[in-house]
Amino acid sequence: MERLGLIGLSAIEPPLLAALITGQPLLLIGPHGTAKTLLLTRIATALGLEFRHYNASLLNFDDLVGFPLPGKDGSLQYVHTPASIWGAGAVIFDEISRCRPDIQNKLFPIIHERRVQGMLLDALRFRWAAMNPPCTEDDDNGYAGSEPLDAALADRFALVVEMPAWAQFTPEQQLAVIQTQDTAINAEDARYLQDAMARGAQILSGLGDGFAHSAARYVQTAAALLAQAGLALSPRRANLLYRNVLAVNAAALALANARTAMDESSLFAYMDPSTNADSNMFSSISVGSKVDLSA
Repeated sequence: MERLGLIGLSAIEPPLLAALITGQPLLLIGPHGTAKTLLLTRIATALGLEFRHYNASLLNFDDLVGFPLPGKDGSLQYVHTPASIWGAGAVIFDEISRCRPDIQNKLFPIIHERRVQGMLLDALRFRWAAMNPPCTEDDDNGYAGSEPLDAALADRFALVVEMPAWAQFTPEQQLAVIQTQDTAINAEDARYLQDAMARGAQILSGLGDGFAHSAARYVQTAAALLAQAGLALSPRRANLLYRNVLAVNAAALALANARTAMDESSLFAYMDPSTNADSNMFSSISVGSKVDLSA
């Protein structure tokens, strides 16, 4: 993301790219000033997308769909405005944790199904949101007014990514952030992101059965361990985790390929556990294992 003018985000680049490859909903969580909105808007700009940015804390339903107008045939049409969601390729719901419950219910089908009032948003490819950490009784670091999302809405975000904070940057990165200028994204840097997406999609489609089976067993084990800790996964979430494991690994390989010019045969050898034992990152966890998570 440094090519888009964003410093210190290398650790979260694989899940970010995975969200772009798959088009699955993405939620960014972080303190104020961690470039959540800037990151999403610059990605949308680099991809040449027409996008909408809404402050969910101030959002009304008319802002999304326009103004309702009864038709002569008794149907209900919507008068589109420049800010309405129709025709957008990406949507950013900022401050989603400050959104009114009735509006959260309206956002649910947009994020989950790309639909509004039952109508498909044909152009909408990416659904993104950002929020500050919610305020909880046992955590004084949360933000007053930032509430935990409704469980059903939160479950529709396939990828939830925590933004790195200032203290996590190296001294060199901190200096780079301090000196960052607000510059336009040039065509070469935009193409770099687009090429990484295309490469990641190609890698994802070429993942072998051995890798996919190992990923499935990894998720099965993770679900069992989470259950031991009192955190039960729904079947849908387990499937999302499986798809995320595949997509994040494909994204990581695409990024490694872009940086090191790894050839195709090496990439696909890495992705097939039967040809490269070191690639099987899931082999250290057995499905029957039991771990004490009470500490």
